[in-house]
Parts: sequence; C-alpha cells; structure tokens
Amino acid sequence: MDRAVQSPFTLHTIIRFTHTDPAGYVFFPRYFEMLQAVVEDWFTIALGVNYASFVNERRLGTPTARTECTFVAPCRLGDRLNLTAYLEHLGSSSLRLRFVGCVDGERRLEAVSTLVVISMEDGRPRRIDDDLRGRMTAYQQTQGSPALPPPDER
Repeated sequence: MDRAVQSPFTLHTIIRFTHTDPAGYVFFPRYFEMLQAVVEDWFTIALGVNYASFVNERRLGTPTARTECTFVAPCRLGDRLNLTAYLEHLGSSSLRLRFVGCVDGERRLEAVSTLVVISMEDGRPRRIDDDLRGRMTAYQQTQGSPALPPPDER
C-alpha cells in the first residue's frame, strides 16, 4: 500500500433543501443516496482507491445486494449529518458495512449494507483482489466499533 488507511471514515454532509420533503425532513430515499456517497468517498479517501477509476478503468462495481436501515430520529434542513462507515465483514467478493449517522453526537440513523464486487462487463461477482483486501483489512483493524445504544433502545 502506498499510503496509510484512514479509519474510521466519516462523511460530513449538510442536509440541503434537495434532501428534504415539504415538511423540511429528509425524504428517506435520499439517505440511500448519501450512503452511496459514503461508499465512494470511503474507497477514495479512506482506502486510497479512486472509486471513479475502480468503476471506469478497472470496470468493477459495488452494487448493494441488501440494506437494512433504522431511522432513529429525523434530520432536518440545515442539520450537519456525520455518516461513519464501519467494515463489519469481508468475504471473498462481498463486504458488509455499518453506517452510523449522527447530528451533534445524537444518533439519527443506522444502516447495514452488503455490497458485492462485480465485473461491469458481465455483472458477475469478482474476488476482491489482494491490494483492496489488504486496505480493507487494515481499515477494519483500526476502525474501532460504533457505540451502540442500550438494548432497550435498539
């Protein structure tokens, strides 16, 4: 690896008018767009693998196979949402990320997504190569774990 892995990675997002519904709350599908932004920036910034090159030049993608999301409290126009990515599992061609979203330290959402590395040519899963696996493993080893709410609040 040519650079240190940055862990855990947090994307800082200001909730904009385009994210919200007429009441000023984030319209829930917009969170999924934000999670994709975290994945792309996590690759580029935290792992040191330019996501655009990963897709455009290496012809690999990371479609989401499964996502589960819990909305703890709403986000509103103007909030500063911090979305942190935790790598929970690394398989041969897939990975599971936990996203924790907070505003001023208050948890607003938590999501768990399974992503699969695929060939953009045929859409079939591809083994995560040794370089990327090494970067992800280093990230996983240094990320810590998200503080979970008490059991009665989950």
